[in-house]
Amino acid sequence: MPWTPAVSFLIPARNRPEELKAALASCLAQSCDAWEAVVVDDHSDNADLLALVAAFDDSRLRYYRLPDGERGVSAARNQAVALARSPRLLTFDSDDLNHPHRAARCRELLDPDHPQLIYTRVRLFSATHPSGSPKQVLQPFTAALLEMINFITNPGTAFTVKAFEAAGDGFRPSLSLAEDYDLYLRMARAGVTIRAIDEEHVSYRKHPKATTNRRQAELHEAVMTVRRLNGVKPFPIEAIRSHSLPELARNLLDNPDQRALWQDDRWNDA
Repeated sequence: MPWTPAVSFLIPARNRPEELKAALASCLAQSCDAWEAVVVDDHSDNADLLALVAAFDDSRLRYYRLPDGERGVSAARNQAVALARSPRLLTFDSDDLNHPHRAARCRELLDPDHPQLIYTRVRLFSATHPSGSPKQVLQPFTAALLEMINFITNPGTAFTVKAFEAAGDGFRPSLSLAEDYDLYLRMARAGVTIRAIDEEHVSYRKHPKATTNRRQAELHEAVMTVRRLNGVKPFPIEAIRSHSLPELARNLLDNPDQRALWQDDRWNDA
């Protein structure tokens, strides 16, 4: 009878072998042994990720390379979901680190028989600050607020296969940014139970100069695309105050970059 792991880590990967090696090591350090990690290689061009995965010599680590006709993080994540053998799916970027209890806690918190999603606090770390520090604000789930901004911490997200199926269509291959926001918005609208868990499950790697002006503009346009695809009604950015924690509203509205990212360009035309 085929073995069914308690959880499946979904790992889209492209290049960055040293970061992936550390990420996989954090899988092997789990307190619960009943996990698998599905690495989907999005056409790495300067790293042999197959050899890297094989060097661990652990059958729970599985490698797949996207075919030539498929590219992008959405395609990689969809393929990882298709290959996963567990009914509990844990998002995991190839440069982040799992905390040792993550698999065990997700097994306890997610009921495979129900469409559920959880998100947790994350710890932010970098090469110059390896011990990291926790992200301060964990916004409880509010459907009305999710229509405006994505407060779900994607690095610390886990969901059941039933939740993924409820959203329909998986991650949209047309989206290379904000694809997680699009999926979680569709999950919420489909009636998936979404909960914030006040625990740290993942350390999220911050890269120097990760957010350039160009990338900030691309992220904003991706958010606007998600809103249009999902028929989100135009809204004034100040409206988030009515639905969010005061700390979150201050962090977003008082930060020019965050405000520009989440403002709705259609509001002036509404």
